[in-house]
Amino acid sequence: MNETRAIIRAIDEAPDQNCALATVVSVAGSAYRRPGARMLVLANATSVGTISAGCLEADVIAHAQRVIETGTAKLVEYDTSSTNDEMAWGLGLGCNGVIRVLVEPLVSSSSSSIYLDALRRSLTIRSTAAIATVFQHTSQGAPVAIGSRCIVDEDAESVCDIDDAELTALIERDAHQARQEGVSSEHVYETESGIAKVFIEALAPSVPLVVFGAGIDALPVVELAANLGFLVEVVDPQMRAASYERFAQADKVTLAQPRMVAERTRITSRTLALLMTHNYDHDRALLEMLLASRARYIGVLGPRKRSERMLRDLAADGVVVTEDDHARLFA
Repeated sequence: MNETRAIIRAIDEAPDQNCALATVVSVAGSAYRRPGARMLVLANATSVGTISAGCLEADVIAHAQRVIETGTAKLVEYDTSSTNDEMAWGLGLGCNGVIRVLVEPLVSSSSSSIYLDALRRSLTIRSTAAIATVFQHTSQGAPVAIGSRCIVDEDAESVCDIDDAELTALIERDAHQARQEGVSSEHVYETESGIAKVFIEALAPSVPLVVFGAGIDALPVVELAANLGFLVEVVDPQMRAASYERFAQADKVTLAQPRMVAERTRITSRTLALLMTHNYDHDRALLEMLLASRARYIGVLGPRKRSERMLRDLAADGVVVTEDDHARLFA
Protein backbone atom coordinates (compact mmCIF):
# COMPACT_ATOMS: atom_id res chain seq x y z
CA MET A 1 0.00 0.00 0.00
CA ASN A 2 2.97 2.31 0.57
CA GLU A 3 3.81 1.86 -3.11
CA THR A 4 0.35 2.96 -4.21
CA ARG A 5 0.54 5.93 -1.86
CA ALA A 6 3.88 7.01 -3.38
CA ILE A 7 2.48 6.66 -6.91
CA ILE A 8 -0.62 8.73 -6.14
CA ARG A 9 1.57 11.38 -4.49
CA ALA A 10 3.83 11.52 -7.56
CA ILE A 11 0.82 11.94 -9.86
CA ASP A 12 -0.63 14.68 -7.67
CA GLU A 13 2.69 16.54 -7.50
CA ALA A 14 3.08 16.56 -11.28
CA PRO A 15 -0.48 16.80 -12.66
CA ASP A 16 0.65 18.01 -16.10
CA GLN A 17 3.37 15.40 -16.55
CA ASN A 18 2.70 12.68 -19.13
CA CYS A 19 3.11 9.29 -17.52
CA ALA A 20 2.37 5.60 -17.82
CA LEU A 21 1.43 3.00 -15.23
CA ALA A 22 2.93 -0.50 -15.34
CA THR A 23 0.99 -3.14 -13.40
CA VAL A 24 1.80 -6.81 -12.91
CA VAL A 25 -1.45 -8.48 -13.97
CA SER A 26 -0.46 -12.13 -14.26
CA VAL A 27 2.23 -14.42 -12.87
CA ALA A 28 2.80 -18.08 -13.69
CA GLY A 29 5.48 -19.77 -11.64
CA SER A 30 7.94 -17.78 -9.54
CA ALA A 31 8.37 -14.01 -9.48
CA TYR A 32 9.59 -11.39 -7.03
CA ARG A 33 6.34 -9.40 -7.16
CA ARG A 34 2.79 -10.66 -7.35
CA PRO A 35 -0.14 -9.34 -9.43
CA GLY A 36 -1.07 -5.84 -8.33
CA ALA A 37 2.52 -4.55 -8.06
CA ARG A 38 2.74 -1.15 -9.76
CA MET A 39 5.31 1.22 -11.15
CA LEU A 40 4.67 4.75 -12.39
CA VAL A 41 6.89 5.95 -15.23
CA LEU A 42 7.13 9.65 -16.09
CA ALA A 43 7.99 11.04 -19.51
CA ASN A 44 11.50 11.90 -18.30
CA ALA A 45 12.08 8.16 -17.55
CA THR A 46 11.99 8.56 -13.78
CA SER A 47 9.88 6.01 -11.96
CA VAL A 48 8.11 5.35 -8.68
CA GLY A 49 7.51 1.82 -7.37
CA THR A 50 8.77 -1.53 -8.67
CA ILE A 51 7.39 -4.50 -10.56
CA SER A 52 10.35 -6.83 -9.91
CA ALA A 53 13.52 -6.92 -7.83
CA GLY A 54 15.11 -4.44 -10.24
CA CYS A 55 15.56 -6.92 -13.10
CA LEU A 56 12.77 -5.75 -15.40
CA GLU A 57 12.42 -2.07 -14.55
CA ALA A 58 14.73 -0.67 -17.25
CA ASP A 59 12.93 -2.58 -20.01
CA VAL A 60 9.50 -1.66 -18.65
CA ILE A 61 10.53 2.02 -18.57
CA ALA A 62 11.47 1.78 -22.26
CA HIS A 63 8.06 0.28 -23.07
CA ALA A 64 6.36 2.92 -20.93
CA GLN A 65 8.00 5.75 -22.84
CA ARG A 66 6.68 4.35 -26.12
CA VAL A 67 3.22 3.98 -24.54
CA ILE A 68 3.34 7.63 -23.47
CA GLU A 69 4.22 8.62 -27.05
CA THR A 70 1.53 6.49 -28.73
CA GLY A 71 -1.16 6.78 -26.07
CA THR A 72 -1.93 3.06 -26.50
CA ALA A 73 -1.77 0.44 -23.76
CA LYS A 74 0.24 -2.73 -24.31
CA LEU A 75 0.86 -6.04 -22.56
CA VAL A 76 4.51 -7.00 -22.06
CA GLU A 77 5.42 -10.59 -21.22
CA TYR A 78 8.65 -11.74 -19.58
CA ASP A 79 9.41 -15.46 -19.60
CA THR A 80 12.12 -15.88 -16.98
CA SER A 81 11.90 -19.66 -17.27
CA SER A 82 13.52 -19.46 -20.69
CA THR A 83 17.32 -19.33 -20.57
CA ASN A 84 17.45 -18.08 -24.15
CA ASP A 85 15.23 -15.10 -23.38
CA GLU A 86 17.24 -14.29 -20.28
CA MET A 87 20.51 -14.38 -22.18
CA ALA A 88 19.01 -12.21 -24.92
CA TRP A 89 18.18 -9.56 -22.32
CA GLY A 90 21.51 -10.08 -20.54
CA LEU A 91 19.57 -10.46 -17.31
CA GLY A 92 20.12 -14.01 -16.09
CA LEU A 93 17.10 -13.72 -13.82
CA GLY A 94 16.62 -17.32 -12.79
CA CYS A 95 13.10 -16.60 -11.44
CA ASN A 96 11.61 -19.48 -13.43
CA GLY A 97 8.27 -17.82 -14.12
CA VAL A 98 6.22 -15.86 -16.61
CA ILE A 99 5.34 -12.27 -15.69
CA ARG A 100 2.82 -10.21 -17.67
CA VAL A 101 2.88 -6.46 -17.21
CA LEU A 102 0.17 -4.11 -18.46
CA VAL A 103 1.66 -0.76 -19.44
CA GLU A 104 -0.93 1.96 -20.02
CA PRO A 105 -0.94 5.72 -20.49
CA LEU A 106 -2.45 7.83 -17.74
CA VAL A 107 -4.35 10.63 -19.37
CA SER A 108 -7.07 12.98 -18.22
CA SER A 109 -9.77 10.63 -19.50
CA SER A 110 -12.71 9.65 -17.35
CA SER A 111 -11.46 6.04 -17.29
CA SER A 112 -8.05 6.95 -15.88
CA SER A 113 -9.57 9.42 -13.45
CA ILE A 114 -12.03 6.85 -12.07
CA TYR A 115 -9.26 4.27 -11.76
CA LEU A 116 -6.93 6.62 -9.89
CA ASP A 117 -9.79 7.84 -7.72
CA ALA A 118 -10.51 4.25 -6.63
CA LEU A 119 -6.86 3.83 -5.62
CA ARG A 120 -6.88 7.17 -3.84
CA ARG A 121 -10.09 6.42 -1.93
CA SER A 122 -8.73 3.10 -0.67
CA LEU A 123 -5.87 5.06 0.88
CA THR A 124 -7.60 8.14 2.22
CA ILE A 125 -11.04 7.05 3.39
CA ARG A 126 -10.22 3.42 4.18
CA SER A 127 -12.66 2.02 1.66
CA THR A 128 -12.76 -1.39 0.00
CA ALA A 129 -13.12 -1.78 -3.75
CA ALA A 130 -12.39 -4.12 -6.64
CA ILE A 131 -10.80 -3.16 -9.96
CA ALA A 132 -11.19 -5.54 -12.90
CA THR A 133 -8.81 -4.83 -15.79
CA VAL A 134 -8.88 -6.46 -19.24
CA PHE A 135 -5.23 -7.13 -20.10
CA GLN A 136 -5.66 -9.44 -23.08
CA HIS A 137 -8.42 -10.07 -25.62
CA THR A 138 -8.52 -12.52 -28.51
CA SER A 139 -11.13 -11.09 -30.83
CA GLN A 140 -13.75 -13.05 -32.71
CA GLY A 141 -15.73 -9.91 -33.38
CA ALA A 142 -15.43 -6.37 -32.11
CA PRO A 143 -12.23 -6.14 -30.00
CA VAL A 144 -12.34 -5.15 -26.36
CA ALA A 145 -9.80 -2.48 -25.49
CA ILE A 146 -6.80 -3.51 -23.43
CA GLY A 147 -6.90 -1.59 -20.17
CA SER A 148 -10.68 -1.22 -20.11
CA ARG A 149 -12.11 -1.71 -16.63
CA CYS A 150 -14.97 -2.42 -14.31
CA ILE A 151 -14.64 -0.82 -10.87
CA VAL A 152 -16.83 -1.76 -7.91
CA ASP A 153 -16.63 0.82 -5.11
CA GLU A 154 -17.17 0.64 -1.34
CA ASP A 155 -20.92 1.13 -1.83
CA ALA A 156 -21.03 -1.89 -4.19
CA GLU A 157 -21.78 0.42 -7.13
CA SER A 158 -19.94 -0.23 -10.36
CA VAL A 159 -18.54 1.85 -13.21
CA CYS A 160 -17.48 0.01 -16.37
CA ASP A 161 -16.08 1.06 -19.75
CA ILE A 162 -15.80 -2.44 -21.25
CA ASP A 163 -17.37 -2.44 -24.71
CA ASP A 164 -19.05 -5.83 -24.40
CA ALA A 165 -22.28 -6.17 -22.42
CA GLU A 166 -21.97 -9.93 -21.93
CA LEU A 167 -18.37 -9.68 -20.75
CA THR A 168 -19.19 -6.72 -18.50
CA ALA A 169 -21.92 -8.69 -16.72
CA LEU A 170 -19.57 -11.62 -16.03
CA ILE A 171 -16.73 -9.41 -14.83
CA GLU A 172 -19.03 -7.27 -12.71
CA ARG A 173 -20.35 -10.37 -10.92
CA ASP A 174 -16.86 -11.59 -10.05
CA ALA A 175 -15.65 -8.10 -9.08
CA HIS A 176 -18.44 -7.80 -6.53
CA GLN A 177 -17.39 -11.13 -5.04
CA ALA A 178 -13.72 -10.09 -4.99
CA ARG A 179 -14.58 -6.89 -3.11
CA GLN A 180 -16.58 -8.82 -0.51
CA GLU A 181 -13.98 -11.55 -0.01
CA GLY A 182 -10.89 -9.35 -0.39
CA VAL A 183 -9.23 -11.80 -2.79
CA SER A 184 -7.48 -10.83 -6.04
CA SER A 185 -7.36 -13.29 -8.93
CA GLU A 186 -6.98 -13.75 -12.68
CA HIS A 187 -10.01 -14.77 -14.77
CA VAL A 188 -10.56 -15.98 -18.32
CA TYR A 189 -13.92 -15.27 -19.98
CA GLU A 190 -15.23 -16.53 -23.33
CA THR A 191 -18.03 -14.59 -24.96
CA GLU A 192 -19.29 -14.08 -28.52
CA SER A 193 -16.73 -11.30 -28.99
CA GLY A 194 -13.78 -13.51 -28.05
CA ILE A 195 -11.66 -14.65 -25.11
CA ALA A 196 -10.72 -12.09 -22.48
CA LYS A 197 -8.12 -12.36 -19.73
CA VAL A 198 -8.91 -10.14 -16.77
CA PHE A 199 -7.09 -9.30 -13.54
CA ILE A 200 -9.51 -8.56 -10.69
CA GLU A 201 -7.78 -6.78 -7.85
CA ALA A 202 -9.36 -6.47 -4.42
CA LEU A 203 -8.32 -3.20 -2.80
CA ALA A 204 -8.26 -3.18 0.98
CA PRO A 205 -7.40 -0.09 3.01
CA SER A 206 -4.20 0.07 5.04
CA VAL A 207 -4.38 -1.47 8.50
CA PRO A 208 -4.83 1.30 11.11
CA LEU A 209 -2.29 1.32 13.93
CA VAL A 210 -2.79 3.70 16.87
CA VAL A 211 0.24 4.29 19.07
CA PHE A 212 -0.68 5.76 22.44
CA GLY A 213 2.41 7.54 23.70
CA ALA A 214 4.88 9.92 22.11
CA GLY A 215 8.11 9.06 23.90
CA ILE A 216 11.46 8.46 22.25
CA ASP A 217 10.79 4.70 22.03
CA ALA A 218 7.68 5.35 19.92
CA LEU A 219 9.78 6.93 17.16
CA PRO A 220 11.24 3.70 15.69
CA VAL A 221 7.89 1.94 16.10
CA VAL A 222 6.15 4.62 14.06
CA GLU A 223 8.94 4.71 11.47
CA LEU A 224 8.83 0.94 10.98
CA ALA A 225 5.03 0.83 10.83
CA ALA A 226 4.91 3.68 8.30
CA ASN A 227 7.49 1.99 6.09
CA LEU A 228 5.48 -1.24 6.19
CA GLY A 229 2.36 0.58 5.01
CA PHE A 230 0.27 0.80 8.18
CA LEU A 231 -2.03 3.80 8.58
CA VAL A 232 -0.36 5.24 11.67
CA GLU A 233 -1.85 7.57 14.25
CA VAL A 234 0.12 8.78 17.26
CA VAL A 235 -1.83 9.89 20.33
CA ASP A 236 0.12 12.06 22.78
CA PRO A 237 -1.68 12.15 26.16
CA GLN A 238 0.73 14.87 27.31
CA MET A 239 -0.54 17.06 24.46
CA ARG A 240 2.87 18.37 23.37
CA ALA A 241 2.77 20.44 20.18
CA ALA A 242 6.28 19.23 19.32
CA SER A 243 4.81 15.78 18.62
CA TYR A 244 3.47 17.02 15.29
CA GLU A 245 7.00 17.55 14.02
CA ARG A 246 8.62 14.61 15.83
CA PHE A 247 6.15 12.15 14.31
CA ALA A 248 5.97 13.62 10.82
CA GLN A 249 6.00 10.08 9.37
CA ALA A 250 2.68 9.32 11.03
CA ASP A 251 -0.50 9.83 9.02
CA LYS A 252 -2.06 11.61 11.98
CA VAL A 253 -0.94 13.01 15.32
CA THR A 254 -3.60 13.57 17.99
CA LEU A 255 -3.01 15.56 21.16
CA ALA A 256 -5.52 14.25 23.67
CA GLN A 257 -5.70 13.29 27.31
CA PRO A 258 -7.14 9.79 27.93
CA ARG A 259 -10.63 11.12 28.69
CA MET A 260 -10.66 12.89 25.29
CA VAL A 261 -9.39 10.03 23.13
CA ALA A 262 -12.73 8.30 22.46
CA GLU A 263 -14.04 11.47 20.82
CA ARG A 264 -10.91 12.25 18.79
CA THR A 265 -9.60 8.85 17.68
CA ARG A 266 -11.47 6.32 15.54
CA ILE A 267 -11.12 2.74 16.79
CA THR A 268 -12.64 0.04 14.56
CA SER A 269 -12.58 -3.74 14.35
CA ARG A 270 -9.49 -3.44 12.11
CA THR A 271 -7.52 -1.24 14.52
CA LEU A 272 -4.28 -2.36 16.16
CA ALA A 273 -3.51 -0.41 19.34
CA LEU A 274 -0.23 -0.02 21.25
CA LEU A 275 -0.15 1.38 24.78
CA MET A 276 3.25 2.88 25.54
CA THR A 277 2.66 6.12 27.44
CA HIS A 278 4.97 5.14 30.35
CA ASN A 279 2.29 6.53 32.67
CA TYR A 280 0.36 3.93 34.65
CA ASP A 281 -2.77 6.04 35.13
CA HIS A 282 -2.85 7.00 31.45
CA ASP A 283 -2.37 3.39 30.34
CA ARG A 284 -5.09 2.15 32.70
CA ALA A 285 -7.62 4.73 31.47
CA LEU A 286 -6.73 4.02 27.84
CA LEU A 287 -6.90 0.26 28.39
CA GLU A 288 -10.43 0.65 29.77
CA MET A 289 -11.40 2.61 26.65
CA LEU A 290 -9.80 0.07 24.32
CA LEU A 291 -11.42 -2.92 26.02
CA ALA A 292 -14.79 -1.25 25.46
CA SER A 293 -13.89 -0.68 21.78
CA ARG A 294 -13.72 -3.14 18.88
CA ALA A 295 -9.92 -2.96 18.51
CA ARG A 296 -8.69 -6.37 17.35
CA TYR A 297 -5.24 -6.12 18.97
CA ILE A 298 -4.22 -4.33 22.17
CA GLY A 299 -0.51 -4.36 22.93
CA VAL A 300 0.65 -3.04 26.30
CA LEU A 301 4.31 -2.14 26.78
CA GLY A 302 5.81 -3.43 30.01
CA PRO A 303 5.87 -6.60 32.14
CA ARG A 304 2.88 -8.88 32.23
CA LYS A 305 2.51 -8.19 35.97
CA ARG A 306 1.92 -4.51 35.20
CA SER A 307 -0.92 -5.39 32.82
CA GLU A 308 -2.38 -7.86 35.32
CA ARG A 309 -2.36 -5.11 37.94
CA MET A 310 -4.23 -2.80 35.55
CA LEU A 311 -6.83 -5.49 34.93
CA ARG A 312 -7.30 -6.00 38.67
CA ASP A 313 -7.71 -2.26 39.18
CA LEU A 314 -10.26 -2.11 36.35
CA ALA A 315 -12.15 -5.08 37.80
CA ALA A 316 -12.25 -3.30 41.18
CA ASP A 317 -13.85 -0.35 39.36
CA GLY A 318 -16.54 -2.65 37.94
CA VAL A 319 -15.04 -3.21 34.46
CA VAL A 320 -15.85 -6.68 33.14
CA VAL A 321 -13.03 -8.28 31.13
CA THR A 322 -14.20 -11.21 29.00
CA GLU A 323 -12.31 -14.15 27.53
CA ASP A 324 -12.49 -12.42 24.15
CA ASP A 325 -10.83 -9.37 25.71
CA HIS A 326 -8.01 -11.52 27.07
CA ALA A 327 -7.55 -13.05 23.62
CA ARG A 328 -6.78 -9.68 22.03
CA LEU A 329 -4.66 -8.32 24.88
CA PHE A 330 -0.86 -8.77 24.71
CA ALA A 331 1.81 -7.63 27.15
